[in-house]
Amino acid sequence: MILSLHITHLSAGMSGLEEVLGRLKSMAYAKDLGLPSVEEHVVLSTCNRFEVYLGTCDAEATREALESLVMNSLPYHKDGADHFILEGKDTVNHLYRVVCGLDSMMIGEDQIQHQVKESYRNALDRGHVGRRLNTVFTKALSVGKRVRTETNLNNGAVSVGSAAVQMAEEHFGSLEGRTVVVIGAGEMATLIAKSLKGKSLKAVFVSSRTYEHAKVLAYELGGAAIGRESLPEVMRMSDIVLVATAAPHILIHKEDVEDAIRGRDEQLLIIDISMPTNVAQDVSDVPGVSLCRMDGLKEISMANMAKRKQAIAEAEDIVMDELRAYEEEIKERDAGLLIGQLSRQLAEIREQELRRACHRLESAVDMREVMEDLSNALVSKIMALPYNRLKEASRNGDNTVCRTAEYLFLPEAE
Repeated sequence: MILSLHITHLSAGMSGLEEVLGRLKSMAYAKDLGLPSVEEHVVLSTCNRFEVYLGTCDAEATREALESLVMNSLPYHKDGADHFILEGKDTVNHLYRVVCGLDSMMIGEDQIQHQVKESYRNALDRGHVGRRLNTVFTKALSVGKRVRTETNLNNGAVSVGSAAVQMAEEHFGSLEGRTVVVIGAGEMATLIAKSLKGKSLKAVFVSSRTYEHAKVLAYELGGAAIGRESLPEVMRMSDIVLVATAAPHILIHKEDVEDAIRGRDEQLLIIDISMPTNVAQDVSDVPGVSLCRMDGLKEISMANMAKRKQAIAEAEDIVMDELRAYEEEIKERDAGLLIGQLSRQLAEIREQELRRACHRLESAVDMREVMEDLSNALVSKIMALPYNRLKEASRNGDNTVCRTAEYLFLPEAE
C-alpha cells in the first residue's frame, strides 16, 4: 500500500507551513520519523509543502504513526486542518498534480518538477525507493512532462521569484533606475535574478553566505557581489531588498533596517520569500519600510490562475487520463505477479516429475506406462491444493471460490 502525509501552503497556510518546515525539514529518513511497517519512502520538502510518500505493508499502523507524528511535531493542531493523509489512488493523483504544477502557489511553475525529481533521486541513491514508489514517481515525472508538452500551462508561468519582482514593480510603478540587493544565490534567488533582467536597474548587488555563489549570480545580472559585512552599507543605498535564502534563522533584524532607513526620504521595500522567513516580523513596524512575505503573493497567484483557466482544465484531463492508465497497469501487474508465482510452482512440479519419468525410462520400463504415470502425476500434484481448497470453501458455504474456479477452468456453455 502507498500512503502519504501532506502539509502544504493550502492546508496549513504559509505561516503555519513555516513552522512545520522548521520542525520537520530535517527528517529526511523514515527511520527518523519512527514509522512502523515502512518499506520505502520519499520526502519532498519545498517552500510550499512538506510531504512524505511511503510504501508500507501495514497502512493502518503507518497512518496512526503519521497522525501521532503530526500531533507531537506541529506547534498547533486545528482539528487536522493543517495536514492530510492520502492512500493509494488518492496519493498518486496528488503527486501527479504536484509535479504538473497544479497544486503550486503559482499554477504552472516549472521548478516543482525539478524538486520532485531531485527528491526522488536522492531517495533512490540512498536505497529508500522500492518497486511501488519507483513506479509512481517515474510515471508522475512522465505525466508532468506530458502536461508541459501538450498544454500551455507553463507558458510564461509565474514563479515565486518572478512574482516577487512583479510585486516590487507594482509597488514602485517601475523598477527603472532603482537599486536592488538580492540576498541569497540558490534556486529561488536565481529565479528572481532571471526576472530582474531587462528592468533597467540603476544597480544590483548580490549577497550570499558563499561569496563565490554570489559572484556567479551577480555576473548574470551585470551587478556586483558583496560579502555579508557590506550588506548594511548596501541596504542604505537600496530601494528594494529581495530575500531568498535557505537559512533557518533571521538574517535581517529591526535594528538593521532602522539603520538602513535613517536619514532617507525614499521608502525601502523588503520582500522575503525565504522559508522559513529570514526577516524579523517587527521590521514592518519601522516607518518608511514595507515588508512583504510569501502570503502577499496570493493576489498574483489568483491572477495567474485566472489566465491559465483553459490550460488548467486540459492539464486536469491529462492527469485523470494518466491516473486511469496507472490503475489498469497496477491491476495487470498484480495479475502478472500471481502468474509468475504460479509458473514457478508449476515448473518445479514439472521438473520433479520429468526427472522421475526419465529415470524410469532408463530402466527399460514401458514408455506408454511411463507417460501415463507422468501425466497422471502432473494433474494430481497441480490440482491437489485447488481441490482441497474447493472442498473447504464448499463446506463453509463460500460459493465465491467455486464460481471463480468454474470461471478459470471450465469452458463457457454454448
